[in-house]
Formats: sequence, C-alpha cells, structure tokens
Amino acid sequence: MLKFPVPYQTTIFVCTNQRPEGHPKPCCGRRGGAELREELREMVRSEGLEGRIRVFASGCLGGCEQGPIALSFPDGQLMMGVKQDDLKGIFAEAKERS
Repeated sequence: MLKFPVPYQTTIFVCTNQRPEGHPKPCCGRRGGAELREELREMVRSEGLEGRIRVFASGCLGGCEQGPIALSFPDGQLMMGVKQDDLKGIFAEAKERS
C-alpha cells in the first residue's frame, strides 16, 4: 500500500446517495445533494481554490432523515439538513482553514 499526504487543506463530502424509487427511507440525492455539491464546487472554482479545497460526492453518510448531509475534514464537522442558504457559510469556513 502506498500512502501520501492529503493534497487539500479542506475536504468536504456531500451525500448524493440515490435510493430506489419507493424506498421507505429518504435519500440526499432526492433532496438536492448533487445540486448542493455542484454549487459548492463552483464556489471553490470561482475563487481559484481547487488546489486547497476539494468537494467530493459521497454515498450515504447516515442520518438520512436529516439530509442532505455534508462532512468536512480535517475538522470532522457533520452538517445535517444542509440548504442552499448554508453553502456560503460552509464555503467561508473551508476558506478560512485553507
């Protein structure tokens, strides 16, 4: 196994999990997770911070009932019920750490 240092100061995972239609449990993918991820990525790009902040799509992070969910590192902050209005604050915090 090869190990390398993490190339980004801040990494944010945004759940984009999609459950099958009719599944009894909700999913972040149907609650706008992919759109939130893309908007956050665009904020990073527009500031030229791609080398310092990375936004990844993720599978289920748990807490589906409170989704969409995001998780940031290195601070390990779990954010539930993320809305479009929250993205500026999430980005500002990531920018401060980077």
